Amino acid sequence: MSDKDLVESVLRELSEAADKWEALVAQAENVTYSVDLGDVHAVANSDGRLLKLTLHPGVMTGYSHAELADRLNVALAALREEAEAENEARYGGPLQ
Repeated sequence: MSDKDLVESVLRELSEAADKWEALVAQAENVTYSVDLGDVHAVANSDGRLLKLTLHPGVMTGYSHAELADRLNVALAALREEAEAENEARYGGPLQ
């Protein structure tokens, strides 16, 4: 195999690997996690971006600031647990 053939072969393999990674990243961007606590509904993507947060109308007047913070923290913790479980199942390891 000539040097040129070797270089072309390596470049082809690198290009194929890059295409596979791009496909995996695109797939991961479409993964979402959601939690519905009744009074709080939240949706996040695999990057951790909160895509949607819906609060029951009574939340704004019925909860103190501390109670609202607690409910939001419960929702975010549930999203994180779902993401961790998905990551464990998909990749065999914890989130890093």
